Amino acid sequence: MLQERTTYRRNTEQPRTSDNLSALQYALTNLFVVEMNYTNESGELTERMIEPFALLSTENWLLIAWCRLRVEFRFFRLDRITRLRVHKDRFDPHGMTLQEYFDRYH
Repeated sequence: MLQERTTYRRNTEQPRTSDNLSALQYALTNLFVVEMNYTNESGELTERMIEPFALLSTENWLLIAWCRLRVEFRFFRLDRITRLRVHKDRFDPHGMTLQEYFDRYH
């Protein structure tokens, strides 16, 4: 599942921006809920409970996740996550591939 929900563009010029990648991969493959503090583009800090769906490598690593606060899928930049905790609570799989997600939501 991780291979199907991770896109990676080799980007050796960019510095490492997050230490949360392996924890998010673990949560994604085991369907664990994640609690995190997230700072948005405007500098607003919020606490989120999310269900990780996919990881994308662009200029920064991005996480696609179901956000329980906003009740919708959202993109999160990994370098804006200030605290992350993987819970043992599980969530039901979202039942679609990454391509189906893009076809449906973008």
